[in-house]
Amino acid sequence: MDYQPFWCEENIWRLTTDACVGVGERWVLFLTGSSGHVACWGQCAASSADAPVLWDYHVVLVVRQETWAVWDLDCRQGCPLPAATWFAATFPCPDSVRPVFQPRCLLISADEYRTQFTSDRTHMRNPDGGWQQPPPPWPAPQQAHGTTLATYVTRARRGLTLAELTTRLNSRVEPR
Repeated sequence: MDYQPFWCEENIWRLTTDACVGVGERWVLFLTGSSGHVACWGQCAASSADAPVLWDYHVVLVVRQETWAVWDLDCRQGCPLPAATWFAATFPCPDSVRPVFQPRCLLISADEYRTQFTSDRTHMRNPDGGWQQPPPPWPAPQQAHGTTLATYVTRARRGLTLAELTTRLNSRVEPR
């Protein structure tokens, strides 16, 4: 399984077709906040196990076999995790988080993401052109008429709340 810290969108893009995930329905979940930052707990990048990270966005893979499982390569508890376990660990106290940092979500099919996502990686460049974090060793996903990370994140900001997402997954209704 390929992994590069701080590059969740590309890690998940590659994971969508990885055999290690097994068989089952696959969805890509984009998380952000209405202000552009989402508070996530249990992340490897946090200063401690009980501290949140404010990601500008985060991307994970959700797979349905008998139940939903979340593949979050940045989760301290490992992956995959049962969806209920991952949600409880990542958003342990949603009512105490300021509304601007609460998650807004976008679910798209893994197939769509795999064929549409395109990146020039400029979102990880400093003003002087240097990298904020080392880039992955593989080529950036490139689609001729693809969808950019910025577009997905913008759609997520207007997307489902955590409660709406949980209801949708629990009801086994096809995500939209």
